[in-house]
Amino acid sequence: MAKKKAVDAVSKLLSVLEPLEAPERTRVIQAALTLLGSETQVEQFSAGRGTEVAAGRRQTTQMGEQAYLDSKDPRTKVEELAVAARYREERESATSSTRADLERVITAARRNFDARNFRRDLENARTKGFFTRGTGRDSIVLSHYGQKYVNALPNREALKSVGKAKGAGRRRGRKKTGRAGQRE
Repeated sequence: MAKKKAVDAVSKLLSVLEPLEAPERTRVIQAALTLLGSETQVEQFSAGRGTEVAAGRRQTTQMGEQAYLDSKDPRTKVEELAVAARYREERESATSSTRADLERVITAARRNFDARNFRRDLENARTKGFFTRGTGRDSIVLSHYGQKYVNALPNREALKSVGKAKGAGRRRGRKKTGRAGQRE
């Protein structure tokens, strides 16, 4: 029954929107959503066959830094760094970040950026699997696990289904041998 109502609504909507030009369609749909009390933004994007309208397709990219970080609700500095990197990926199409980029996002969100302990926090984030290793000194790249983790936030129950990163928690470096392992 509800499916039939949705199909009828779409057909009526199409008949009203068809004579309008693409920018006018966008304005009409946005106005209708606003009148209905929806905060979803309508954006226009170009596909291979022309201009189309996507309602709510990338709602998070319409948010500012503060709204995005508040919506993800990071509880630790490690999570905060990952959320800031994900914000840059979604908003600015960035594939990597620098310390200055992350600092800009975090301070724009009106949060404290701990510059003195940044290296420690970043290393802890890499150990948890949020960022990839070996990307260079000034390049910070969010890992696939980090993306999935941030996407699941703020739902802490959904984080359980994300699991743990492969290799997270492993220490890198040489094994230490004690006296028993030495030859005389």
